[in-house]
Amino acid sequence: MPITSVADEVGLSAPRLRALVRQDVGIALARLRRWGRLRTAIADLPDSTTALAAATAGFADQAHLTRTARDFLGRTPASLRRGGLSAGGSNRPESAPARGR
Repeated sequence: MPITSVADEVGLSAPRLRALVRQDVGIALARLRRWGRLRTAIADLPDSTTALAAATAGFADQAHLTRTARDFLGRTPASLRRGGLSAGGSNRPESAPARGR
């Protein structure tokens, strides 16, 4: 769902929604949305192909999912499938490296 649609639904402008999320949650709304897509894809990995998990979660393609997983967790979807998330990461956005995105 586009940010503008979410903002309209809650009666705010998109810039105001972004500002409030950053202020109250502490991270950018775009990063929070990426985190949500990543969590959805990771949940699908045990029962799906990486490409299908990426598509279902809203990533442009498998490579997009892989880049996001590396950015947030330092691991690829394949390594998550093999070893699970607990072997080297956390499922909390606070643990993801800050990269200003």
